[in-house]
Amino acid sequence: MLRVNAAVIVIFLYIFGNEMHAQRTTPVIRQVDHILIESGDPKALFSFFADVLQLPVAWPVSENQGYITGGVGAGNVSLELFHYADTKRASIPRNPQARYSGLAFEPYPLADALRRLQSVGIPYTPPEPTTTVLPNGKQGIAWTTVGLPSVAKPSMSIFLYEYSPVFLKVDVRRKQLGNRLTLNKGGPLGLLETSEIIITATNLNQDKELWSRLLGKTTESGNWRTFSGPAIRLAAGDQDRIWEITLKVESLDRARAFLKQNKLLGSASGARVSVNPSQIQGLRISLIEK
Repeated sequence: MLRVNAAVIVIFLYIFGNEMHAQRTTPVIRQVDHILIESGDPKALFSFFADVLQLPVAWPVSENQGYITGGVGAGNVSLELFHYADTKRASIPRNPQARYSGLAFEPYPLADALRRLQSVGIPYTPPEPTTTVLPNGKQGIAWTTVGLPSVAKPSMSIFLYEYSPVFLKVDVRRKQLGNRLTLNKGGPLGLLETSEIIITATNLNQDKELWSRLLGKTTESGNWRTFSGPAIRLAAGDQDRIWEITLKVESLDRARAFLKQNKLLGSASGARVSVNPSQIQGLRISLIEK
């Protein structure tokens, strides 16, 4: 009997140990779902992406209780342009500025992701469901958000964002937006996908350790690659913020010619070209060739 009990204990410890190891090593994040861009004039910025760059519209500009939002597909991720309306000032600022204000991450099934966050020691806020009228006409949960306060910064929100499948099948929408971009040959830039998101950190080593717990090991090039979404790269900086996004295009010569013709060309060095930030409310966007 003692031998049987000992064997049972060994098997239990083996299974339990494997489960704990899986929770520690399995990534929490599937990929970036959308990049948040706060703008003083989101309608103008939305028009730049949707009309000038001809990116597919994920959702049109709308306003609800002072919150203005619109979204476009940028290949493998969406860009959300938004603004919290100032009720004291109805007019648009003369020189509106924009900034990358956060990242919404699609988790692996949320319940599993929360257990993994606990196992790697990353605190999170209680899940916050948002209810609305679903496609079937009934009231229900559309999506659930979970904040990651230890990863976020005062100028950069980081959170999990899981759609309810009865509201939106995110893989289907992402594929539809990607197909529309392909049919349009990537628009005038020849856009293929969003390649990388660059985040600057004032305490680089500390932040790298924290992001590694969230995203797993870095690639050989030093960034974190998440499924088919854009990679995440940390760099030393004097502020904690999302600094720049990098877009991958079919032809850098084609993209450069379009930017130059439309007076949008910023700096150009070797295998990288940038959009002039002064023409897009201060946002930093660079282009690389596939």
